[in-house]
Amino acid sequence: MNLKRFIWLFISALLCLLVVLFGNAMTPKLGTSSGNGNPAILLFIPLSILFLVLVNQWIRVFKGLKMSLISLSLLIFTLAGYIIAGYVYQLRRLEIYRQIQAEAFESEYGKVDWAHIESITSGILSIHMNNQFFNVNTYFMMMAFSLLLCFLYKLIEGFINRSQGTSAEN
Repeated sequence: MNLKRFIWLFISALLCLLVVLFGNAMTPKLGTSSGNGNPAILLFIPLSILFLVLVNQWIRVFKGLKMSLISLSLLIFTLAGYIIAGYVYQLRRLEIYRQIQAEAFESEYGKVDWAHIESITSGILSIHMNNQFFNVNTYFMMMAFSLLLCFLYKLIEGFINRSQGTSAEN
């Protein structure tokens, strides 16, 4: 395996992490106004590009690695399980975040306005949701998904090679 590929992969992963952490930092403090819109939505553009670059780099890193179709299938199912677990964890964190918002709202105004809390903690347009979309968990979910796509590519390539009678080792 080429060291240069690992270095570029590491740089891309680090850039993704920095963008995710920057998005997380754009979450306003509890009880403050969110201003006009959510500029962190724009971070999805570089993250999407970096994600595609990551998938390509993973494919290049694992290009020469010989893996059986069973191993690839197990890796794919493991990564899919990890992503599902990360999603469930994130849903739980959202419920906890809504509780924290409710407590902050109650201490500020003396009562909880659940309709308001629901509105500011729903969808990508709310700046209050940045810490739900941009965090370490979602970063690792993105890394896992990029690996999953890489291994899916290798699995499909292996099936194609097997059906054509060529070597499935690449």
